[in-house]
Amino acid sequence: MSALGLLPFVLFSLVLGAYPVVQVVRMSLSDIKLTGQGFQFTWVGPQNFAGVLANPDSWQAILNTVVFIVATVVGSLLTGVIVALLVNRAVVLLPVARNVLIWPAVIAPVVVSLMWLLILSPTAGGLNKVLGSLGLPDQSWLNSGRGAMTSLIVVDIWHWTPVVFLFVYTALQSISEELLEAARMDGAGEVALLRHIVLPLLAPAIAAVAVVRVIMGVKAFDEMYLLTAGGPNGATTLVSQRVQLWFFQDLRFGDASAFSLIVIAATVLVLALFLLARTRRLRRS
Repeated sequence: MSALGLLPFVLFSLVLGAYPVVQVVRMSLSDIKLTGQGFQFTWVGPQNFAGVLANPDSWQAILNTVVFIVATVVGSLLTGVIVALLVNRAVVLLPVARNVLIWPAVIAPVVVSLMWLLILSPTAGGLNKVLGSLGLPDQSWLNSGRGAMTSLIVVDIWHWTPVVFLFVYTALQSISEELLEAARMDGAGEVALLRHIVLPLLAPAIAAVAVVRVIMGVKAFDEMYLLTAGGPNGATTLVSQRVQLWFFQDLRFGDASAFSLIVIAATVLVLALFLLARTRRLRRS
C-alpha cells in the first residue's frame, strides 16, 4: 500500500521534472526551426555546446554572474550574520525588529525593482536629488557598467539578506545559554565566545544559506531585467537573461538549451565540491 500511495507523487515528479529536462537535452542537441507546423528538430549533436562555449557573450554572462554571486553571497552573509547577532542581544523592541527585518524578503521582485528605480534613476531618482541638495554632482547609477552592477548587487543584498537573517537567527536560538554562561565563568570574553563557540555552532546554518544564496544568484533575473535590461552593453547580463534573450528574442532554442545545461552542470559541480570539502573538514574535526 505504501508503494502504491507514492505512485501519484512519483508520476507527478516525472511529468513536472524529468520530462522538461529530457526536452531541454533534446533541444540542446538539435537545430530547431519554428515553422507553421510547430518546432522542426534537426539533430546536430554537440554542435550547440561548442558554439555556445566559443561565443564571447556566453563568457561575459558567466563572468558577470560569478561577480554578482560572489558579491551578493558574501555581502548578504556578512550583513545577515551581524544583524542576527545584534537582534539576538536586543532587549527593547525585539519583536518589532524581528518582524521589520524580514519585510524586504516578502516583497515581490517587481515591486522591489520599481522601488529602487525611483531611488536610482539618473533623472528622477531620489538619491541624485539628495546629492544635489548637498551640492554634489549627479551620478549615473544605472547607466555605467560598474555603477549598474554595483547597484544591482546592493539591491539584491537588501532584498535577500532577511533570508540569511532567518537562517542564522533560528540557529542562534538553538545555542544553549548554559553553555555560554559556563564559558563566561571560565573567563571567556565576548569575542572568544563568538569566535570559538557561537560561529562554529552557526557554521551549518551559514553553509546551508550560502548554498541557497548561490542558487538564487544563478536564477536571478527580475531586478536585472527591470532595472538595467542587462545593460549597458551587456555589463549586467547574467546567465539567466542570456538564456532568455537567446530563447525568446533570437529564437536560438538550441543554443539557449545548451547554455542552460552548461550553467546547471557548473552550478551542481561547484556546490558539490563545496559540500564535499565541508564534509571532509567536519570529519577531520
